[in-house]
Amino acid sequence: MNTTIPMLDLRREYAEIANEIQAGWAASLREMRLLGGHEVARFEEEIATYIGTPAAVALGSGSDALLLGMEALGIGPGDRVILPANAFVAALEAANHLGAFPVLVDVTPGGFAPDSAAISAAMPARAVVAVHLYGHALELTSLRGTCARHGALLIEDGSHAHGAARGGRRVGSFGDVGCFSAGVVKNLGAYGDAGFVTTAEPRIAERIKLLRAHGQERKNHHVRYGYNSRLDELQAVVLRVKLRHLDRRNQRRRAIAAFYDDRFRPLGIRVPDPGPEEQPVYHQYVIRIDQREALQAHLREHGIETGIHYPVPLHRQPAWTAVYATALSFPNAERLAQEILSLPVFPDLTDGEVEHVAAAVAAFFVDTRRRASR
Repeated sequence: MNTTIPMLDLRREYAEIANEIQAGWAASLREMRLLGGHEVARFEEEIATYIGTPAAVALGSGSDALLLGMEALGIGPGDRVILPANAFVAALEAANHLGAFPVLVDVTPGGFAPDSAAISAAMPARAVVAVHLYGHALELTSLRGTCARHGALLIEDGSHAHGAARGGRRVGSFGDVGCFSAGVVKNLGAYGDAGFVTTAEPRIAERIKLLRAHGQERKNHHVRYGYNSRLDELQAVVLRVKLRHLDRRNQRRRAIAAFYDDRFRPLGIRVPDPGPEEQPVYHQYVIRIDQREALQAHLREHGIETGIHYPVPLHRQPAWTAVYATALSFPNAERLAQEILSLPVFPDLTDGEVEHVAAAVAAFFVDTRRRASR
């Protein structure tokens, strides 16, 4: 059967907001100030207010947000940067490009969050990167305390977690900087590459603004060497429009996740487990299952697309071996990579599609247990 329920269909969202986006694009194209214009400035103001930080700086990608955010904090050659082993490669790349030394840590047994004891054992360090994986908001109070005791910076990667909160406080407002991708597949996503950094420190924001435009303090006056990472006006239009709809769409993701939870828990399926003060945004809805490949095949037969985020831990990637030549073992992250499976959870799914996914997953587990009991 051809896939009928995708992991993501951006056409559905666009159909709802096309008029808003096209009106914004038309205004920008009439003005033809396509870099450094009003839309970028307004997006920076609006996203800073939304996250709850004094400042935000728009950039060309989430990878640049991590790279420029780290450099603006003064991270450089030889600095130890602690990162989780079960994440996307971008934060590790940023540390590597700056000459810092990445120190990977395992995740908690049975969970997605980095192991706090492992982080403490890896100290001292210049910085810790906390990745709010799959749209969950990590508990950062104790981690901030650990960082403070050791003089380490706290860097949040909120690329999966636009709008996620814990204790009423949004992701991106806890650390020294919050680094976000706003690429096409994200909860808050442009129609191309995009990113931004949030911070409570104006001096950090000013450094990032210099770095994003070749270190220019003013035209042709370069006070440091930087990069070319400017968000353009057309993408800023998209992000401003989508930001107005973000809370509503995140609530729809939570409703879908709650429906899955109710259907799956009685079957013993290991579902996401948010903390009591957490408000996740379910960039991905990730279950854990021993028979992952069999379930994927079963869902494919029923026209349902799935994903794996991420199938290979950072210390098992060829790039790690090539650069650092160090064999590491993180059993929890390695087990996680073998068990995780992402199900469709994007907010434009119909109720019928959500029910079809849930029924197909449930049928697999019922059939598996029936065969095992024979």
